[in-house]
Amino acid sequence: MSCVSPLTWEELVAYWAADLTPADHDRVDEHLLGCAACTAESARVLAVVQALREVIPPVVTRSMLDSLRARGLEIAENTFAPGQRREALFASGVDLLVHRLAGFDLSSTQRVRVTLRVENTEQVLAEIPNAPFDAQEGILIACQRHYSNMPPDMVFEVSALDTSGAERSARYTILHVYPA
Repeated sequence: MSCVSPLTWEELVAYWAADLTPADHDRVDEHLLGCAACTAESARVLAVVQALREVIPPVVTRSMLDSLRARGLEIAENTFAPGQRREALFASGVDLLVHRLAGFDLSSTQRVRVTLRVENTEQVLAEIPNAPFDAQEGILIACQRHYSNMPPDMVFEVSALDTSGAERSARYTILHVYPA
């Protein structure tokens, strides 16, 4: 099983990460349909991509981000303040887009709950009842490229339970943009 013009590992990674132009995507698709060797290699790349998708939770810690960077992932970060509503570009070549939900006092917090909703319908997509957080840094939300099939208008509601039992909340609206 050999190929006279094999696809590169980088091309296959870009294919599965949806980082190719439509023309390049079609070219790789066509090649994979007729080449058993490249299809087998593509299956290996897909297995790696799927494993990464499963290991990265939606809320991460700084040490987890450092570990992912050490493994070679390209990570872009941005910061949002409570009540803020703005776009976040998931640029080409980025493996993970991290939103730092900041500006919310977590100094006496004992537990944080993060609820992810669709802005225009208020539909709950996920709830993380014990989200990791850092009192100084805030909460780190990890968005992966395969989230592009989710609605782009995401609201992250953060509820913090402090040591006295009081609960406070903040809302962050992030409009995800995935370039073609």
